[in-house]
Amino acid sequence: MKQKHLLAGLVLGTILLTGCGSSFDSVTGNTMTIGKDGTISDVSVEDFSEGNYDMADLEAFVNAEIADYNSEAGEDSIVLDAIDTENKLVKLQLTYSGMDDYNAFNNTEYQLEGFEDVKLSGEFTSVADGTKVSVGDMTDSGMKVLKVEDAMNIICKGKVLYYNDNVTEDNGTYIASGDGEAIIVFK
Repeated sequence: MKQKHLLAGLVLGTILLTGCGSSFDSVTGNTMTIGKDGTISDVSVEDFSEGNYDMADLEAFVNAEIADYNSEAGEDSIVLDAIDTENKLVKLQLTYSGMDDYNAFNNTEYQLEGFEDVKLSGEFTSVADGTKVSVGDMTDSGMKVLKVEDAMNIICKGKVLYYNDNVTEDNGTYIASGDGEAIIVFK
């Protein structure tokens, strides 16, 4: 049971999303990358220096949880790309086949849909020039919409076009405030 709480703390409790194309070794905070094909790569970083945890047991637990999930959802629904347990700073990199697997494994309700499948309202900031635009002014074809409610950093492979007021941009990283639904529109 204690291990389950460790995984929840590692994978669920502190998910912040940053850095597109960042290498595993250079990631210092929780990182999610959304691929053009809908795959999700997530690096979770958690400091376990405050407790007395057995890192080998934690790694075995993570592997078992992924194997259990994949046995029900299908092989390679979640892939463990890397795990690093050095110095009580645990980094876990997982790739999910899509948002459905991400949500099921992490108990989240994020949305990643085609623009035409999502009802949006309000104003958005245009990445191109920083102006405010309405939903009706968004006319590019093939757009996707990501919706999250948690504070996190988000990177989308492809081109981010618009984001709402619950998102800020910092050097290609889109930061969801956690103060309401954060929405990013990208191609």
